[in-house]
Amino acid sequence: MEPRLLTWGLFTFIMVPGCMTEDCDQDPPSISYATFKALTYKNGTMVICDCKKGFRRIKNGSMYLLCKGNSSWANKCQCASTSHNARERVTPQPEEHKGKNTIEVQSQIQPMDTINLPGDCREPAPWKHEAAKRTYHFKVGQTVHYQCIQGYKAIQRGPAISVCKMTCGEAKWTQPQLTCIAENELHSSAGQEDSLESTDALPESETSCPITTTESAKEMETSVTVEMPIFPSEYHIAMAGCIFLLISVLLLSGLTWQWRWKKNRRAI
Repeated sequence: MEPRLLTWGLFTFIMVPGCMTEDCDQDPPSISYATFKALTYKNGTMVICDCKKGFRRIKNGSMYLLCKGNSSWANKCQCASTSHNARERVTPQPEEHKGKNTIEVQSQIQPMDTINLPGDCREPAPWKHEAAKRTYHFKVGQTVHYQCIQGYKAIQRGPAISVCKMTCGEAKWTQPQLTCIAENELHSSAGQEDSLESTDALPESETSCPITTTESAKEMETSVTVEMPIFPSEYHIAMAGCIFLLISVLLLSGLTWQWRWKKNRRAI
């Protein structure tokens, strides 16, 4: 019995580090008059199955979509009406509902050029009665692209992207080098570009690890702890499950050893 427990314990030690995946708990940086969009999503990215007002997830339905790679999303989001008579009152035509859902999901993001880039997953297809805004749980290594909204012109002094990287043991987003100004203010953009030179040096501090940052780190931790209960990360639950499994295996091994020791002692 001991060899089996030893093999199982070794398997658990190998599997536990795999459960401790690295998530980007914070949202990508916010740029005034600009939106961001991911062209591809890293393996392990989650999309919360949120429903619009008047609808909720079906009983025992999936809470999220999970990117499994090669444009494959696991699980399925399904929303049901909270009213018993809503089926007869809210029954849009298939083509009408599909178009409305697409507009609601993509209303905050202008269409970007669609090019074939190697990636893990593409944008998941909309589901019926989906909420207007999607909530993502990104993974380390995720890249999002920024662009100005309609009526604003982009002033770039570097790449208009943000990447989630591990910096000083924490997952942080890089600062995109993009500023959006109104098109009717382009005549004064020359003086504004000069004023941006001093702010361009800020992203360089992302690669360094300051020593005296305890207060800012605490503020960051408090902000994360406030936001996490709203959309709980299933990977944190999985991590706790893996640790519990490891403790259970160790306790079982100890009890087995104690039982065999008592048995041998009685035989003597």
